[in-house]
Amino acid sequence: MKIDCRDLACPRPVIETKKALEELSKDENLQILLNSQTSKENVMRFLKSLNIEFETKDIEDESIISIKNKMPLQENQYNNDEFNVLFLKSDKVGEGELGQNLMVGFLKTLKDLDNFPKKILCVNNSVLINTDSSHIAFEAMKELEHMGVEIYSCGACLEYFGKTQELKIGKIGNAYEILNELFGKAKIISL
Repeated sequence: MKIDCRDLACPRPVIETKKALEELSKDENLQILLNSQTSKENVMRFLKSLNIEFETKDIEDESIISIKNKMPLQENQYNNDEFNVLFLKSDKVGEGELGQNLMVGFLKTLKDLDNFPKKILCVNNSVLINTDSSHIAFEAMKELEHMGVEIYSCGACLEYFGKTQELKIGKIGNAYEILNELFGKAKIISL
């Protein structure tokens, strides 16, 4: 099998590699075509984390990673009693346009994770993602809601921004619910 991951934005090459590995039979070979040093390093690190042996071949600005006799992927490395909660404090990861693009990329990538979050808790200006259909991250968040992720926006934050009546994704949450999740059994991830 051969997959072409050239010109794919991070983290798509890793996700496409993971998908290909899941479809690959035990004795089948896999070739991954890449044209970014960052993507090459990310894919190699991913394969190493799975203890999968591979070879690399560089031809000018492109690389081919070849895998033979892969080891089976673990179905799910998480305890079923645990679940992840994503805690968002901003509508971007970092600053400016890059921060906005990173938020969109992270939200879109969540759906490809084996253990994507059960809930997303939004506070401060991250609630704006859920109120403005023209927000750059709105569609990615809406897709997560359609997948069954429970999304809560802080009621006090919505009031502060005058957006309580404009909530389009998820439900209005409160400090008690949010703190109960943060101090409960869930594994909290914050961006």
